[in-house]
Amino acid sequence: MEAQTFLQLPPQLVEDSASNYGSSVAGDCFDEDFLSDAGRESPSNADSLAEDSDDEALPAALSLGDMARLRAMSYNRCRDHRCDHDRDANPDCDRAQDARDDRDALAVLEMGGGGSSVCQPLVSILPRGTRPVRLVGEGAANAVFEIKLPPSSRAGAQFQGKLLRVAKAQVLGRTPTPSDYYLRQQEFFVREIQPHLGEHAVRQELVVLHKSGIVDELNAMLRDVNHLRKPKFQGSVIGHGFWGFLVEDMRPNGASAAAAPPQASFSGTNPPPVLTPSRGDDGSMLVEFKPKWLLQSPSAPKNAIRCRQCALELRNYLKNPGARPPRPERRLCPIALANPDCPQQVASPFRIAPQLSGRRDDKHVRALLDKIIHHEAIRMLRDCQKSLDRAGPLRLPTNLDFVVAMTLRDCTCFALVPAGDGEEIKLRFGDFDWKDPEAKFNHWRGTEQDLIDGGFYTADWVVCGDSYYHPPSLCALEWSGKPRAGEPVVIVMEENAPRHSKHSGPQSSDVSPSTGRKRTVYRHKTDLAALQKGLEPFKRDAGGAPSDSIYNNPLRCDP
Repeated sequence: MEAQTFLQLPPQLVEDSASNYGSSVAGDCFDEDFLSDAGRESPSNADSLAEDSDDEALPAALSLGDMARLRAMSYNRCRDHRCDHDRDANPDCDRAQDARDDRDALAVLEMGGGGSSVCQPLVSILPRGTRPVRLVGEGAANAVFEIKLPPSSRAGAQFQGKLLRVAKAQVLGRTPTPSDYYLRQQEFFVREIQPHLGEHAVRQELVVLHKSGIVDELNAMLRDVNHLRKPKFQGSVIGHGFWGFLVEDMRPNGASAAAAPPQASFSGTNPPPVLTPSRGDDGSMLVEFKPKWLLQSPSAPKNAIRCRQCALELRNYLKNPGARPPRPERRLCPIALANPDCPQQVASPFRIAPQLSGRRDDKHVRALLDKIIHHEAIRMLRDCQKSLDRAGPLRLPTNLDFVVAMTLRDCTCFALVPAGDGEEIKLRFGDFDWKDPEAKFNHWRGTEQDLIDGGFYTADWVVCGDSYYHPPSLCALEWSGKPRAGEPVVIVMEENAPRHSKHSGPQSSDVSPSTGRKRTVYRHKTDLAALQKGLEPFKRDAGGAPSDSIYNNPLRCDP
């Protein structure tokens, strides 16, 4: 990319994070087109204080600049959290509320609590003697623990229902990130995420770790469970940083991370966005999934018959059919969420929790999953994505809104389903780490351009050898609208070159050797034998004979 001018935005923060619940060997929170863990960073461990702090006040060693930033965050957090498109303009009311918020913000910051009922403490002090109970989850740069305060602590209520998220130690050879890494992350969360999602954002607050003695305890636990951790995380430890996060615990009542079954480590380019639902002792259940792009990408081709996420899933599978993630048709189509007009062929609520597919005949389970996919918070997230980005990733971002939109497109949905029928589903969104546009924009744009130039948005058919296959995707857009006419768009998959090159060929036109019809062709390299085996259920019936297969889409262009 040629020299470009980006806005002055917050410094780069890592893009993966340990989930705020789950198994210690369960999955990370991955970016939508995650490629590798290379280059991921964890915060510097340069923070140190000369004097002890107690459990009652912020450490005196905090700089005046940090205090000012905390005060500004506290003020922002106490304001009314609504998207601009959903906010009533009332200047007089706003001025009166601003005055109250100012007083509340001071109370929250200086006393570690109090203020209005709208506000939660922005900063807590981890009491000395706090101990870890279990490792809940981890990523390349962070880990999440369940903790237990010492019996003598007076701060028990303040830590109730919260987990501790901490940064891992700096890896040798990687560029250090700022020592105020968590402080800057919290600034982004408070200023750019909470105003849009309000109560539907997983709550998080800064916690001071300094001189609490917790880090040594956490590392001792990591050593004890090292054999249960993913191989790529084994041996990593927690750094002696100043800040950590307290995050809202979304696990079901009585759920134990230690009892959760190990999950496979996926090696494909896009690990699965759907994780195993966890259950509580009281019958409650947590369903976790990534909603992704709830609307079509604004820069997708006009003739696209596949949404942005389904196009990405199709690309990843065709190019890497040997990867362990499930085929695209088993994955969630985001356009189907909160969509009352969704075609019935793709509308199954079990796509957000495929591990429950064995209970498809259970009307109670189906009704609960239906409530999740049609939850008002999903509609709100979709509206926010739309209002923040109307151009798509091909255009250089000119404001912070696009970065926030991309963050909201990669968040995780946690839906806590209660045991009782009369209770409401608790739905929250989490994983809002800052994404630096200077580091990410080429990747965002490159992915979109590859989906367009490779035909993944528009393909009617996949050809391997002499056989036509229905694309292995179930997208709401594929089953919407009128029957398509004109030249069919075909992706021709060919055997990898000796060096296993996965270079994509440009668009061209030719005539089908089997039908004699003109077609638009995109050519790609793959492991042809593995792909043909995986596509066997999608093979087009000989001679176009009628089929009752769900993949036999009558809207598709005839090849």
